[in-house]
Amino acid sequence: MTKAFPQTSRSLIWVLAMLLGCQSPPAAPPEEDSLSHIADTAARRLLHTALEAMGGLENWRKMRQLRFYKEYTLLLENGEIESQAQQWHTYTFLPEERIEISWEQQGAPHRILYQQGVPTKYVNGQPDSTANASSLKNTVLSSVFVVSLPFKLLDQGTNLSYLGFDTLANGQAVEVLQASYNPQQHAAHSSPDTWQLYFDKEAHYLTAYLVQHADHYSYVENLRDTLVQGFRFPLERKSFRADSLRNLLYLRATYRYANYEVSF
Repeated sequence: MTKAFPQTSRSLIWVLAMLLGCQSPPAAPPEEDSLSHIADTAARRLLHTALEAMGGLENWRKMRQLRFYKEYTLLLENGEIESQAQQWHTYTFLPEERIEISWEQQGAPHRILYQQGVPTKYVNGQPDSTANASSLKNTVLSSVFVVSLPFKLLDQGTNLSYLGFDTLANGQAVEVLQASYNPQQHAAHSSPDTWQLYFDKEAHYLTAYLVQHADHYSYVENLRDTLVQGFRFPLERKSFRADSLRNLLYLRATYRYANYEVSF
């Protein structure tokens, strides 16, 4: 014979069941926890401040989609135009990543679609079997990386260190954060690049960066930016071939952005 629970016990069990059933899902880790893996405390402090200045990590992680217009011109050392394009970029982050870049070339619509880690190029709506998958992937990931700085510095395997204060050629005082990447240790890294990122000393927004590639240096200046729903995005950038001391050798590329749309 089964013994019945007293009325008070049954009520207590019911209340506990209701409380457990109504529990909220675990909250996203606070920003401090997201930066806790950075061993260099000065680098952690600067990145924390920069993330706030650029829109806030918590808000960035809530973004479902980012869309914008981009035009660029690549230049040869003699000043001749190597290539140029006018593109629309649509980056869907949630519920799953889907990147799309579209433009028109010689009267034909072109599109790169990147989803589930696989890039596909379409011309006139048909898959382009001649496109190099590795080149397409690098194009997509580099485009997302640049417009997502400094938030992308939290990606797994990024080695961050603090380099102190500096003054750029235009007289702007900055703090310097170095990010290095090792593809031998992390498959997500495509090349062993080292970045020096320059954040305004007072406002802490990203103003320029120097990238050491395998065979050259690139120095990029953010000339103008804009605020969209609290996020700071570039409007105009110039990229120069440079040396290790930031001496400019020649103008390599110009970039213009417009019509940013942020969706949550």
